[in-house]
Amino acid sequence: MSGRIMRAIGLIVTAGLVLSACTGSPGESEASPSSADDPTPVVSASPSPTVPPKPERPEAMNREDAEGAAAAAKYFIELYPYVMATGDVEEFKAMSHRACGFCEDALKQAEKLRSRNETWTGGEIKTDLRETYERDEITGIYPLDFEVEQAAARITDSTGATVFEGKNERATYRVELGLRDGDWVVAEIAARPAQ
Repeated sequence: MSGRIMRAIGLIVTAGLVLSACTGSPGESEASPSSADDPTPVVSASPSPTVPPKPERPEAMNREDAEGAAAAAKYFIELYPYVMATGDVEEFKAMSHRACGFCEDALKQAEKLRSRNETWTGGEIKTDLRETYERDEITGIYPLDFEVEQAAARITDSTGATVFEGKNERATYRVELGLRDGDWVVAEIAARPAQ
C-alpha cells in the first residue's frame, strides 16, 4: 500500500491499519490475496479467530470540536475489521470522504472479499490518541495522530483454506477529519509524517 497508511492493521486504516486493505496499510491498493496468488493455500489446523464485533458509536461524535473529531476517528478506525468481516460498509462509506485514498481502498477490499466468497476473521483494533493538532482554518480539517494496534487477521476461501494470515501490528497514523453537513468524514489516514 502506497504509504498512505495502515498496513495489515490490516487502520488504520487500509486498514491496511495495519488497517490496510486486508494485508497492508489502509492506503495501499494491494489486491486481496487469493488462492490464485498462492497455488497451494494451506488449511489451518488451529482454531480460526472470531469475527470482530461492531464498535459502539460514541456519544462524543455529536460534538463539532476536536473531541468530536477524535471520537469519530477512533470509531472509524475500530470499525475497519468489522467492515472486512461482514461486508457491512454502509456506515464506513458514509464517513469516507471521496478524496480519502485509504477509505476507497478499504471499501474496494471489502467488496473483493465478498465477490470472492472469502472470509475475514480476527484483526481487532485498539487505538490510542497520541496528539491533537489545531483545526486548519482554511480546510476545516482536524489532524490527529493515533497509535493503532491490530491483532492478527486471517482470510480464508470458501473451502476453509487460508489465503492470507497476518500478524499483530502496531503503528502510528495521521488521521484527518472534517465536517460535512454536520457529520464527521475521514479525509485521509496515512503514516504519520516524520517528526
